[in-house]
Amino acid sequence: MPVRIASSAVKTEFKEFTVDAALLRELGERLVGKPHVALAELVKNSYDADATSVCITFDSTSITVTDNGDGMSRDEYVNYWLRIGTTHKQEKMETARNRTVTGSKGIGRLAVQFLGDGLQLTSKKEGSPPFQADVDWDGARNSGDLIKAGAHIAPSKSANLTPGSMHGTSVKITGLKQEWDAPKLKDLARELWFLKPPEKLLDDLDEEDQFDISIEGLPDEAIEAFSEQMGRALDNWIATIHGTLRNGRVGGANKVQVNFRDGDKYKAEYKAPGGLLDKVSFKIYVFKLSGKQAGGVGVYEAREYFRKFGGIHIYDNGFRLPFYGGDEQDWLQLEIAHSHRLNRSDLLPPELQVQSGLNDLPTNSRIFGIASISTSHERKTASKKNIDNGNYLNVQVTRDRLIDNDAFVELQNCVRWAMDYYAMRSYERRQRTIAAEKLEIPRTDEKISEIREQIFQLSMRVPEKLKQEVISVSDRFEELESLEQQRQDGINAERILLATLATTGMAAIAMEHESGKEISALNEIRHQLTAGTGHLRDQKLISAIDAWAMRSAKVRKLFSPLMNEYDREKRNKYKVKKVLERIVNNSEALLRNVNVDCSGVDNGLNFPEATLAAWNAIFQNVFINAVNAMIDTPEKTICCISRVSGSSNAVYILDTGVGVRLHDSDDLFKPFVRRLEIPEERKALGLGGMGIGLTIVKMVSDSLRCDISFVKPFDGYNTAFKIEWETERK
Repeated sequence: MPVRIASSAVKTEFKEFTVDAALLRELGERLVGKPHVALAELVKNSYDADATSVCITFDSTSITVTDNGDGMSRDEYVNYWLRIGTTHKQEKMETARNRTVTGSKGIGRLAVQFLGDGLQLTSKKEGSPPFQADVDWDGARNSGDLIKAGAHIAPSKSANLTPGSMHGTSVKITGLKQEWDAPKLKDLARELWFLKPPEKLLDDLDEEDQFDISIEGLPDEAIEAFSEQMGRALDNWIATIHGTLRNGRVGGANKVQVNFRDGDKYKAEYKAPGGLLDKVSFKIYVFKLSGKQAGGVGVYEAREYFRKFGGIHIYDNGFRLPFYGGDEQDWLQLEIAHSHRLNRSDLLPPELQVQSGLNDLPTNSRIFGIASISTSHERKTASKKNIDNGNYLNVQVTRDRLIDNDAFVELQNCVRWAMDYYAMRSYERRQRTIAAEKLEIPRTDEKISEIREQIFQLSMRVPEKLKQEVISVSDRFEELESLEQQRQDGINAERILLATLATTGMAAIAMEHESGKEISALNEIRHQLTAGTGHLRDQKLISAIDAWAMRSAKVRKLFSPLMNEYDREKRNKYKVKKVLERIVNNSEALLRNVNVDCSGVDNGLNFPEATLAAWNAIFQNVFINAVNAMIDTPEKTICCISRVSGSSNAVYILDTGVGVRLHDSDDLFKPFVRRLEIPEERKALGLGGMGIGLTIVKMVSDSLRCDISFVKPFDGYNTAFKIEWETERK
């Protein structure tokens, strides 16, 4: 039985929580791992105070951050600065200058403990007297109870204002915890240079607000030299990637544009499916870190530079989140994609992909870019439900990275989608260039004429007894010119043939689409007829339509290797028997009910590496020729047999047709050579009689390093076509 507690239970005593002063270290110093992160918190406070300039000054005993912002009154300092975890910035969201505030957690000011044990703050707000506050962090931590820690506040005669300003704040850090020698100051200068986005990347990121950061007391020209180096490195870009998402929570699309240096531009849009990200913009430079670099930057120097500082940096409200970008930060998983050799994108739709296109996805060491977000804007536009469960873009308490939630995944996908889109377009362009170079026929006639002239000049200077030999060599060039002309004519003829075949292929694809529409229309007509009653239900008509639809469906299968991107472009070592059986099945409309027996093919035999479309081009033509050769023969049989001898593999296609003359059968593989008369209805369908089917077979076979020929047929057959290849040695 449950235990009942009497209403007159023991009287309780309420006790308040207490907070140990050691929490100051946990909330401040230990949340910051690097000096520039601590200084960034002070700079952000200046930004939120609507400052237009902030100066960081180093000397041997202190670091001072001075701005010309609104400043604070004494009461504001007590109510806000001394209150840990205050949420007044979340409530305010925007400043008088329409800046989106950067702070939200009310603990950033505690980060300065990482730099030193003492803090002296002076501030002047318009209409209020200046004051000074001193904080002894070490003493505060030793006070035991956090509510007993605090600051000594006193009026100030001077607020150490920025020259020319009547208001502002100065924060001086003393009791420094490390010595700032030249190497440390140089490294710090570089990190502070990254605090705001580089000038070259600001034009597309809505950064019109003036906010200047200056640094004094660093090594001479430390930041200037780094800035100049960055500028020279960025000048070597080969492409840029721009992306802008607006109103993502209500269905807005990420508008992506890829610009190549030669002027090519590509545009596309991406809609995030979750609607958890409202606004982001990014600009990314892509580099080719090989060959001569512009601006005198060495290849090794450029590679080292982008290895350390490359990647895509995230800027929240205009300030960099230090975790993203630089050494080994792969928040977009670009390196993982390379290590796994991925060649297709999980994000892009099929119409934007090309086979193996992800091979051109750049690594972090070949890109430099920034993604601009506003976590305060994301909080402002998020639904109450997402705010309550924390599922909106927001920074961790550590202030160096974003919370890894669904909204962050949307940000990743948004930028990565653009990167994948660039990779596809880059690969596509590269393949077009390769194809164009292959189509160029080098002209040799000028070079031959030049060599003949040189030989002629030489013949004028050689002794008489050698002159005839030189003239003989010159005459041989006439033979070479004749052979070269034949080569040119052959290549041109092959080009015309390829152009004809390519045009036919495009027409075939269009025909396939139209056939699909016709089959749908036939099925709809059939449905209407079968739904009728009495005289409306004509069974003969229905049977005729069924036969029509079946024939149309068989015709469509002819084009299946062309319609499937994988079959067109993916090279594999396919099983011979399975390929032949599939081609027979797809060619059913052309085989005129002729049975093709593939039982004689070894189940374990593989073709050389090639696409399915290539094998289809070979064997569909061979099967059509065999069928045409059996039109007037009483027995119509096609048989496929394989043979393996050592490293040599062969497949024979046998038929009971009229046969071929073996002594000159090689001529059949030449364009427009034909010996078999084909009925006009077959010619009208392009099914033989044109004299190019076997030419296609030879072209494709040669490219696959396969030998083809007509050979002596096996017993019971009149024709034997043989395709042979060697097994690759391991």
